[in-house]
Amino acid sequence: MKGVYPDGISSPDVSAIEGGLVGDKRAKFGDLKEMLEGNKDATKVEAMKRIINLVARGKDMSDLFPSVVKNVAAKNLELKKLVYVYLERYAEQEQDLALLSISTFQRGLKDPNQLIRACALRVLSSIRVSMIAPIVLLSIKDGVRDMSAYVRKVAAHAIPKLHSLDGSLEVELIDCISLLLSDRRGLVLGSAVYAFDQICPTRYELIHPHYRAFCKALVDIDEWGQVVMLKLLTRYARTQLASCDISPMDEDLNLLIQSTRPLLQSRNCAVVIAVTSLMADVGPSSSLPSCATALIRLVRSPREVQLIVLLNIASLCERQRVEHSLPISNTMFDPFLKSFFVRSSDCSFIRKLKLHILTSLVNETNVHIILRELKTYISLPTLASDAIEAMGRCAITVSSVSSSCLDKLVQLLSSPNEDVVSSSVLVLKNLLHSEAQVALLEKLCRLVFTLKSPESRACVVWLVTTHLEKVLHIAPDLLRMLAKNFAGEDESVKMETLKLAVALWIVERQKVFTLVQYILQLARFDLSYDIRDRCRFMRNLMLNTSTLCVHARDIIMGSKPCPSLTSSFGDRHNFQLGTLSHVLNQTCNKYETLPEWTTEPTPSNLRGVKEVEKNLKFSDDEEEESEEEEDEEGEDEDEDEEDEEEEESDEESEEESDEDEDEDEDEEEEEEEEAIPIKPSKKSTNLIKNDPDKKTTVLTPSIVAPIDLLLDIDFSAAGSRTLVDCTVESMNNEEVLSSVGGLSIHLSFPRICGVSTPLKFNLKNHTEKSINNITLIPPEGLEWNGENTVDKLDGGETRALMMYVNTKETGGSKEWNLESDGNTTKKITVSIPLGEQLESVKLSNDLLEKENSSLTGMNRVEKKMKRKISIEELMGVAVVCKSSPEILTGQTRSSKDLVILSLVGDDSFSVASSNALFAASLAALIHNQLNH
Repeated sequence: MKGVYPDGISSPDVSAIEGGLVGDKRAKFGDLKEMLEGNKDATKVEAMKRIINLVARGKDMSDLFPSVVKNVAAKNLELKKLVYVYLERYAEQEQDLALLSISTFQRGLKDPNQLIRACALRVLSSIRVSMIAPIVLLSIKDGVRDMSAYVRKVAAHAIPKLHSLDGSLEVELIDCISLLLSDRRGLVLGSAVYAFDQICPTRYELIHPHYRAFCKALVDIDEWGQVVMLKLLTRYARTQLASCDISPMDEDLNLLIQSTRPLLQSRNCAVVIAVTSLMADVGPSSSLPSCATALIRLVRSPREVQLIVLLNIASLCERQRVEHSLPISNTMFDPFLKSFFVRSSDCSFIRKLKLHILTSLVNETNVHIILRELKTYISLPTLASDAIEAMGRCAITVSSVSSSCLDKLVQLLSSPNEDVVSSSVLVLKNLLHSEAQVALLEKLCRLVFTLKSPESRACVVWLVTTHLEKVLHIAPDLLRMLAKNFAGEDESVKMETLKLAVALWIVERQKVFTLVQYILQLARFDLSYDIRDRCRFMRNLMLNTSTLCVHARDIIMGSKPCPSLTSSFGDRHNFQLGTLSHVLNQTCNKYETLPEWTTEPTPSNLRGVKEVEKNLKFSDDEEEESEEEEDEEGEDEDEDEEDEEEEESDEESEEESDEDEDEDEDEEEEEEEEAIPIKPSKKSTNLIKNDPDKKTTVLTPSIVAPIDLLLDIDFSAAGSRTLVDCTVESMNNEEVLSSVGGLSIHLSFPRICGVSTPLKFNLKNHTEKSINNITLIPPEGLEWNGENTVDKLDGGETRALMMYVNTKETGGSKEWNLESDGNTTKKITVSIPLGEQLESVKLSNDLLEKENSSLTGMNRVEKKMKRKISIEELMGVAVVCKSSPEILTGQTRSSKDLVILSLVGDDSFSVASSNALFAASLAALIHNQLNH
């Protein structure tokens, strides 16, 4: 079909790109194809690295599948691993070509390298063709019995894939899951529980024998496995254990609660929220306060995490107030009230959540603190409306402060900000529902036509109607003025005008008869259906002589109930904490409702600790051999020699594999080493257990520490350095831009712990005009994050911007660009002193003495002073912690080099650091600053 593509473009492989050029995908990947089809392994490895890099960037590299799959049987270990990684990504998309290599994948399942076995199983389970389901099933059965924990983990993830492909294999797959659930390696348990949750989430008889083992193994599982495990244990406790309200508490439920407490210290926010959800849904009310500190720690996280955490905190506050019927003055977040104060860097939805939580925590004790904070927010344009609404909620909750809140709201009626006035009127409607002063109502009537918000005007008319008998002298005039603009008013104002007209007709019919008829006539022909229907109802109510007319006064002017304090989080308790349904406040796809507590808990003997075999065997042949060896007597020495030979052969095979694998693979292989029989010693008697049937002594599986959990831990500072908050404020507050053009900028350093140095830019507009689109642009190559843009800075307004810069322990001044109003660019000089590039750390006395004595020579710089100096002066220059009366300790933010500042006599000081260059520069800086 000619003419479908433009000239020169004849197929989808050829596409137009920028500049009027034409790009051909076939030529684009031509060099990679040539490299893959070459004879040199090094060239192929380089091509595969480039391909994987492009795949990681989101590029579609499926066109190279035929060329890549040819190298699936390569002998080069590194090349084979890269090919498997590629096939994992595109095996489902290119099923026909992947089927041609099934024999190669099956051979890979027998490879001595655990990574190759795992990759082969992962690729095989990714081919979505039902005809190979039996082959995948056999591979999974072999994988769940593999000696490598990593392969068993991959096999667990392959089970849900095969089940979605062929549901008839569910029985065999459940057997594999049952075997995996008996595994005691933390690397495997999380994936095994995930497979259980996907295939048979209600088969709790598979969980009974392992329940207590799961509780004890929670701290050893990887973070995302902990989340899955906690969800499973929550459902298990609700359906199989006695309720927490029954006294005494079930021992198994108590074990679960005590086992989850250490996870509150997790660095993963999902784990902390999962533990909090478990405590709230399963544990007693006394267990929840322990979660408060962990949740407050997460409030300082990025704003995406803050949103989820604050939503959960708001739900917990509402739950404690309503469900548990706790007194207002007793909530788990009372000690952390200041953590919910709004910061200048908070975005709009975070600000609203914090204000809502503050009003949820208000009580007789802290109400004055919260009101003082809210009054500060009213002066901020972006927070004024929300702060006024929060003040109204405080007045309704604590009646003792309602009068002071009312006075403040009346003062705000004279504010030049229209949004502030409208918000104040809306809040006054709730506060003045039962009692209202005549002077205040008169003032509101005079302001009704200056209010721009239709809701606020409707509130004023509603207040006049409610307290009509108090303002009969001005109500007819108000109705007359409303009638002039009736046709152009908002629908809500028209509704309230009709109510006021009928109320005046009931009270003083003779004075307003003609005016009410005029308003009814306007409403009769209004464009809104609701207004016309309401008009018909009112007309019949007023003019008919039926019994309805007799009760018109009670209907229109009857007493109304006072407004109650309702929360938008009141109905969120129907959803579990931390779920998407809880965040969106609606049932989402695949959401599982939390089951009710069972009335018939299962017997506790079902959850007995299962005996774990000392030497785990994964094949029938090996089990038969072990039974024969146990039956034979007098051959202990031969068995010891065989064990030693096996150990030597294992070590030789590990050394050969170490030469082919990188450091990450070595660590994973070390994780898979099984417990080797050892001889008992006096120092390790508490770590070993004698087997009465054998002469050797083996480590018990419950005591052997899983090495894979220790690989990612930094032991350099474990138990030695503790980050502490700096109590001395920075004395550096310099002006980086004078009021040229009406804008001035001052730079200060808040001294917050972290890898990056916090910078606080205080921007002030000295003119009466607004300055728009102010942007601070750091120099190129400087790593930073945070907020660097102000959309609008009104006249006389001050705004603070928080930025975090990774200086990498370098000093000097750098030029930043300042853009405003889209086209004005200025250069400002920003200097970050070395003293602000430190964070405070506290060392134990022994470690401090050891480190201080070891930092000598070039790592220690001593400076003389012309006068007597104090330790507080050194603290004012550098961000350090006072470890002793004459010693300060800190560390650099990015490289974590220890820095020790100490006084030497009355007129000299020394700076010691493992970074000699940084120590010399910091000593010179302190010397110059203190001399001036």
